[in-house]
Amino acid sequence: MKIGFLLEKLSGPARRALSPLGLKTVEDLARHTKRGIMELHGIGPSAMGTIEAAMDAAGIVFKAEAGDAEAKSGRTGKGPVDAYIETFPPDVRKLLRQVRATIKDAVPDAEEKIAYGMPTFALRGNVVHFAAFKHHIGLYPLPSGMEAFKAELSRYKQGKGSMQFPLDEPMPLDLIARIAKFRAEENRAKARKKKERA
Repeated sequence: MKIGFLLEKLSGPARRALSPLGLKTVEDLARHTKRGIMELHGIGPSAMGTIEAAMDAAGIVFKAEAGDAEAKSGRTGKGPVDAYIETFPPDVRKLLRQVRATIKDAVPDAEEKIAYGMPTFALRGNVVHFAAFKHHIGLYPLPSGMEAFKAELSRYKQGKGSMQFPLDEPMPLDLIARIAKFRAEENRAKARKKKERA
């Protein structure tokens, strides 16, 4: 499948991010790891979802990362989020574990999974995604989660539905907890309204 078919569905920043890879077909994506693509500036959850859908249609998957096979086979005794975290250096792993524990404590009834290649907490829909990059931890609470905390987030670099917490600064764990709680309650409220209309 020619890569143009996929590129037409992506935003400008996502197309520019993929351009240096010299992809000719969708199948060429199989030479790359999911984390490698996610680390490209301009590739967010929406773009990754589109990329993965195109890959599914072509019947291909990303190149395996160290630890992926063991995690999938269950030999490590760890889940997919643990496997994701283990792919990073020790200092980044520590920060990812802090963010993960903070969200778990804030929304203890949320399900933990990997979605769009990132650790995700879901409760009646996705609550928040998070991911590590070269210089920051990205948090993806959807635009509504960002709008509700606009003033507190103003000092951080942001994208549509995402924010970046620099690796060389303390993680704002209290803020992350409040954002996760807000998003969980937002999902609960939507579920209640849907139930009332039914």
